Amino acid sequence: MIVRPAVTADSTPVLHVYERVVHSMRTSPYNAHWDMEFHPTANDLSAAIEAGDLFIAVDDSEDASGAILGAFVLDTSQDPQYGQIPWLIAEPANRIACIHLLAVDPDARGRRIGAALVNAAIRTARARRMRSIRLDVIAHNQPAVDLYASRGFTDHGVFTLDYGGGLMLPAHLMELDLDDPAPNADRALLAPASLASCELCPRRCRADRTADATGVCGAGSTLRLARAALHLWEEPPISGEEGSGTIFFSGCPLKCIYCQNHEISTGNFGIDVPEQRLAEIMLELQDQGALNINLVTATHFAHLLPGALKAARARGLHIPIVYNTSGYERTEAVRELDGIVDVWLTDFKYADASLGRELSHVPDYPEQAARALARMAAQVAARGGIVYNEDGIMQQGIIVRHLVLPGHADDSCRVLDLIWNAAGDVPISVMNQYTPNERMRSDGGALARAVTDEEYEMVLAHADDLGFSTVFWQEGGAVSESFTPAFDTTGVLRAADGPILPRA
Repeated sequence: MIVRPAVTADSTPVLHVYERVVHSMRTSPYNAHWDMEFHPTANDLSAAIEAGDLFIAVDDSEDASGAILGAFVLDTSQDPQYGQIPWLIAEPANRIACIHLLAVDPDARGRRIGAALVNAAIRTARARRMRSIRLDVIAHNQPAVDLYASRGFTDHGVFTLDYGGGLMLPAHLMELDLDDPAPNADRALLAPASLASCELCPRRCRADRTADATGVCGAGSTLRLARAALHLWEEPPISGEEGSGTIFFSGCPLKCIYCQNHEISTGNFGIDVPEQRLAEIMLELQDQGALNINLVTATHFAHLLPGALKAARARGLHIPIVYNTSGYERTEAVRELDGIVDVWLTDFKYADASLGRELSHVPDYPEQAARALARMAAQVAARGGIVYNEDGIMQQGIIVRHLVLPGHADDSCRVLDLIWNAAGDVPISVMNQYTPNERMRSDGGALARAVTDEEYEMVLAHADDLGFSTVFWQEGGAVSESFTPAFDTTGVLRAADGPILPRA
């Protein structure tokens, strides 16, 4: 699905969508009493398109021919009667966004298009530097109230509103604080106090990181980063042409003996920085043109993400958050990251637990990865599925990566089976970029060489046989400097011109 601003050529099909919605309302228990002769009119919709305030969800599947699935208007026009309650966020009207006319084509209902539209409205409001969103929902439309509440909106109660033409109706007035990534979330695991007995990853080693004890991941009480810079070699929907804003966290819960990033994952190379620096780095990457913030192996620092993101949102961060993970995650952590993570970029390394023990020193990799992946996929589905912008950049969704290892193509095929069983037809990235590090070359055996063309083709063929509709694959074999950036602490320290100031 693509959510984009409507253009003049969309005027007629958008009008037809609203006509079908209004017709459907007349026999619905959730009738909002819209009337195409009064509200919304064809002129209303054309004016919203002209102002750049009308957005549409477009079906981008091959057999859909760009059908419009739903639409909404986002502007700053508030009903005068909104003044009858004390809102949580008191800002000038030009800092408050309002959602109007959010509607889903009756033929597209049941596909969570409404959730995707609400999330798109939130992203748009943040990009416009709005402080909050307000809206009203007819009192008897409980599904709509529940939808907005699930996305973090506060329900201030029911008030009588004048909709014009003598139509007075009770309606819920609702509000979203755009600086809070997920205001209603319960985050016991991600609470900083949980570090006194750390259980952030499935190892649950219970190290007292508040006393600077380090767990298997190598992390103590201090945030350590190795690099923060634009990266052009992620999957196309992540990097695009401008680049993904990658932040590499030092340390790792896994200890993969073949790791290409071993300087930071096992060597723990990096610079200790204060926690507030994480929010500044996010803003600096956005200013450099990053399409998203790409958190690379943040599992053991996940407790810092709610606060960092809230601080960054308050200062203007609006691009998506990508969670780039080994896949070895607790389902509880995945649940608590809902509302923080927009895109899951997750590995699935092994189908055979014995390989996980031998190569990554964890006893239960397939079990933990499958459970976490199922939770990630369900989360994405609840938010309306995978959504791209008009440039093909993923705004919310999931991509599952798998690195084919030499001598283990059969296990790679079983990994694809597990991905299909846990998440269905999600986009997958099958990588052949394995290059033996010094240890692997000295140890000899299959991991001392690159993946053969035959091994790689075997895995790609199995992906086709399973029915994956989106498969990213790589040409060539060896890892280049493009795939593995220099871990030289680029971007970790504050720029010489000082900290980023709060938004105006």
